[in-house]
Amino acid sequence: METEERRHVKYAMKNLELIDEREAVIPITQGEIFSSFGVYESIKVFNGQAEHVNDHLERLFESARILKLEHNFTINDIISSLDILIKANGDMKVSLKLQLIGGRTPCLFAFTTELPEYPAEYYIDGATVISFAGERIYPHAKSNCLLLNYMAAREAGLSGALDAILIDRFGFALEGSRSNLFAVRGNTLITSEEDVLYGVTRKRTIEIAKNLNLTLEFKKIALKDIKEHIFDEVFITSTSMGAIPVKAIDDINIGSSFPITSLINKNLI
Repeated sequence: METEERRHVKYAMKNLELIDEREAVIPITQGEIFSSFGVYESIKVFNGQAEHVNDHLERLFESARILKLEHNFTINDIISSLDILIKANGDMKVSLKLQLIGGRTPCLFAFTTELPEYPAEYYIDGATVISFAGERIYPHAKSNCLLLNYMAAREAGLSGALDAILIDRFGFALEGSRSNLFAVRGNTLITSEEDVLYGVTRKRTIEIAKNLNLTLEFKKIALKDIKEHIFDEVFITSTSMGAIPVKAIDDINIGSSFPITSLINKNLI
């Protein structure tokens, strides 16, 4: 007779094979773990389907290429194994996490966690963020070097803010600890092309802006310009949140009306 523990096992994936989630481990003594030599992705699963999975896996492979992390996995094989994992767990609405660890024998893990949800008022009234000094290493790669992101997100949480915007040595607001940053001025949508991660939702936002006949301007956004109300709207994007307008940064109110953000978010859904 099947035990209670066996009936409630949660599954993960290791190197395309379904395993008990409790077995999804790797030794801390492995040099690549100690050095955070790996890349990752977070994919939204909705109604039992992984959304924009090709875009996410292409970015996973691009992140690996940037770090010269060699592996023999293919996008089609990963997609097939992720479908098996989602069905095995009976997942309908979760966040699907992938970790590709480098080394002589690269190791690919996948597992599911609860999908973050955000208050409805964030999308209407806007959310508060903070600024945090710091620049990511290899910013175009979604790597496991996450100390800066962790510290920035922790500071945001302690401040009651949704996210922390990373500020480089020159005073430019690059991106959030877990989001991309956009600003709106008139009919122009502005976002940095340099020193930021090319988010999947960022890519979709840019495509939507083109369809809305917005002018696109790829340049860095100065923190002082945000605080001096140079922009009509500022918003952040990510896989889990879509597009959320920013009403304040560092307790400085910067906006209360977000028509462009709202329009983009409706098209993201």
